[in-house]
Amino acid sequence: MATKTNFLHWFALECQKGSLSIEEYFSLDLAPELIILPIMGLSDRVKKTIERNKLIAVGDSILVALSGGPDSVALLHLLTILKQDYELHLHALYINHRIRVRAAFKEEKFCRRLCQKLSVNFETISGNIPALSKRMKKGMEETARDFRYEQFERISKRLKCSKVALGHHVDDRIETILFRVFRGTGRTGLQGIPVKRGKYIRPLYDVSKHEILKYLKENKVKYCVDQSNVSIEYNRNFIRNKLLPQIRKRINADVDSAILNLVETISEEERFLEEMVDKGYRQCVSFTSAGKMVVALKPFNDYHLWLRRRLIRRCITTVSGLRNSPDKETVERVLEVAGGEKRSVSIAPHIQCHRQAEKLFIARLEKLHFSKELALDGTTVISELGFKFRTKILANEKVIVRKVRQSSKVIVDFDKLTPPLWVRSIESGDRFRPLGLRGTKKIGDYLTDRKVITLVRDEIPVIADAHGIIWLAGYEIAERVKIDSKTKKVLKIEFAGVN
Repeated sequence: MATKTNFLHWFALECQKGSLSIEEYFSLDLAPELIILPIMGLSDRVKKTIERNKLIAVGDSILVALSGGPDSVALLHLLTILKQDYELHLHALYINHRIRVRAAFKEEKFCRRLCQKLSVNFETISGNIPALSKRMKKGMEETARDFRYEQFERISKRLKCSKVALGHHVDDRIETILFRVFRGTGRTGLQGIPVKRGKYIRPLYDVSKHEILKYLKENKVKYCVDQSNVSIEYNRNFIRNKLLPQIRKRINADVDSAILNLVETISEEERFLEEMVDKGYRQCVSFTSAGKMVVALKPFNDYHLWLRRRLIRRCITTVSGLRNSPDKETVERVLEVAGGEKRSVSIAPHIQCHRQAEKLFIARLEKLHFSKELALDGTTVISELGFKFRTKILANEKVIVRKVRQSSKVIVDFDKLTPPLWVRSIESGDRFRPLGLRGTKKIGDYLTDRKVITLVRDEIPVIADAHGIIWLAGYEIAERVKIDSKTKKVLKIEFAGVN
């Protein structure tokens, strides 16, 4: 008996530490009376998920998404139990979508009281999702989700929270996979909901809905019931309440495990494939001085099609800043530009892709504007470009003049200038008289002749005095400021990167 007691004590400790799996347990040569399974409490299982995935660090401030429903209430309750172990600072946020006015009032009141009882800081925010959905011409579910994440970002920054905890569980993961399959997805989409992404963590990742409800019942924890979750008006509710029960009844009673096994296999393979994407990204992607993305097409077009598709997906996601990856149609349109079938294409939201020689430019259509007085005999930094301009006034006999096109360094006749001098972005209608020309020319026409694409022209600075442009930086000076036999003093101007 003593041996049995000692073994069980050892076994329980090993399970808590995660040192012994069920498979390893059954591989042990044990007496029949020792073949028993331990029952681990839900808080211990959640802690195991946290530790295995490094979701929480000691001293973290966590913003908990609290709706009043069973999932978020269980999440807050469990984190409160674990609060002392991790020295947590907990905050809860209730978001009123103004879809269910009466129910939302009751939910907010319930959440406030729950937080008071648990000694958790409570925050609330509201947004008119029906009106916003109509204005944005997006579905209610998508609009509500985007609004929630905007508020999570804003509130977590204000409260200085390092993590945002969400109540997604096993059932949510399964429903998400099926939802994506029906809408059309690739391997990446089949990974489902991640256990963590940046600051967003999901401590209930390995817990089922049934276990959550059982936990709340056993601990006599109250929660709100959202009647809209029963309605099959929303696609996810249809999958949850109609489709999955039929699949379990008619096709596979253990469909949940089958889907999760698929997810685990794909996730392992995806980690390997992402390493290859990382390598390709480093080889062919760079950025202009103002942050526009440039893809070198010589290595890119030699990659396998699957890698090109993934790289374009990552590029678009990086430039757009959106959480959702672009769809296949968008990726294929960009690949047509990269392959030379098209010269340019515009994709949402407000992003343009343009091919120039062996480079693919991907950038937002927002134009860069800057203007700053240029210090004479000093240094001027243009932070928007990451450039610094240096100027120096010299006697003419101390310089050697050479005409070099597209230089980062020029010398002009100082006495022909009318200070103050300004360094600014190109403006609509800008004209100047390039060196050697008899008449003036539009800056736009000049750059078109030199095959400079419109997408990057906002990054080209001009230097101007009271009478107009004296230098299109990096390209050409104006005829009126050239050095001649009468020049006594010159102004040397050069620019370079800040670092």
